[in-house]
Amino acid sequence: MKAPAALPPPYNWSGFYLGPNLGGAWTSGSLPISVNNLYGGITEFIGGGQAGYNFQAGHFLVGVEGDFDGATFGHSVLPTPTLGTVRQNWTGTIAGRFGLVEDKWLLYAKLGGGWVHSNATLNFPGVTWQGSNTSSGWLAGVGVEYGFKPNWTLKLEYDYIGLGNWTSPTVPPIQLNRDLQMVKFGANYKFERGIADTVAPTRAAHSAERSENEDLAQKSQNPIADLVSVPFQSNTNFNAGPFNRTQEVLNIQPVIPLRINADWNVISRTIIPVVSQPNPFFNNNTNGIGDITQQFFFTPTHPGALIWGVGPIFTVPSATDPILGTGRVLFGPTAVALVTPGHWVIGVLVNNQWSVGGNPLRPNVNAFLAQPFVNYNMAHGWYLTSSPVITADWLAAPGQQWTVPIGGGFGRIFKLGDQPVSANIAGYYNVVRPTGASNWQLRAQLSLLFPER
Repeated sequence: MKAPAALPPPYNWSGFYLGPNLGGAWTSGSLPISVNNLYGGITEFIGGGQAGYNFQAGHFLVGVEGDFDGATFGHSVLPTPTLGTVRQNWTGTIAGRFGLVEDKWLLYAKLGGGWVHSNATLNFPGVTWQGSNTSSGWLAGVGVEYGFKPNWTLKLEYDYIGLGNWTSPTVPPIQLNRDLQMVKFGANYKFERGIADTVAPTRAAHSAERSENEDLAQKSQNPIADLVSVPFQSNTNFNAGPFNRTQEVLNIQPVIPLRINADWNVISRTIIPVVSQPNPFFNNNTNGIGDITQQFFFTPTHPGALIWGVGPIFTVPSATDPILGTGRVLFGPTAVALVTPGHWVIGVLVNNQWSVGGNPLRPNVNAFLAQPFVNYNMAHGWYLTSSPVITADWLAAPGQQWTVPIGGGFGRIFKLGDQPVSANIAGYYNVVRPTGASNWQLRAQLSLLFPER
């Protein structure tokens, strides 16, 4: 009899770590003047880093973590920026972490304190105020972290900082009330290895790599595969607006599968858009972060021939400039279904979102999206692809609701050193589009893939 295969050692979370993060932040608060609330909050892009130490005891973890993030975007508290602005420059936190560990997965909570540095300017009739302040408050947060390499982890985290009032020295005094919420995507380098090195089974190198490439290609083309990936998708939209200018949207789209139990997984898909939007009136662009979208797909672990997932989708008004987002909180259902016959991956992803909150002065939103995808995988990692994004604005005027592109391209799975990546390029023509929309799109994507070892 053969001895049973040895189980791999569990992932080790203990030790020091550090790494970068980026995400979005928004505030809620008030700036009451003559009983009128003139301040609706700030939405902004944040980026920085964190460092900390973990101690693991079985399935339990305790630790301490500090982070620092810069934020350079402000918000007009009155209709024109010359009358008043509030700007946040940086945030810092230090907190204890308390978590539950299941091998490579860590679910944790944070509790501690935070600091926010802000500037405010107000030139209201009868009241003039200009100052800066570093406010402190309590911090609470939750997050999930995944160890995808012996020394590397990825995390998605939500934090809430409750801040005290900032009172001006004016007569009468003005109190700026605001709390801060943050969503961050980060990576950490662990100074202690999470798992021991293992030796792969011996087999024919040529056939093994060919089989691995095709399997990895199909997984990377499946939106709800059990595969950690970080796609960077560049969308260049030509001939947009009245002066036929070019819009650029870079979507950062981390995908993280989470195992609920033996029968169900949940797939987290985040879309962080970095936008360069041409001005419709002047020869310049508005650059910044757009509204961040989060999707969760609940999918069976063993789905059979038809692979499917359903769940919620929501979008937060994280745009750093009003022109880059809707200003509204969106929510709705999302679903995906696909089949993988032979060398093909064929399916469709759909969702619809409605405005359920945010700035009531911004227009309501009722938006539909459908993305059919067809991929054919060939030898040596090459593949053909088509995945047009069809959208509908149900509140637009008749004849201005739909955008329907057609097109496709090609790509390849390969390695940069030991890192598997998928790269593709495609072109799409909008056969149906509203007035002012671009007519052509060039899409290029590079995806970092992290298959289970």
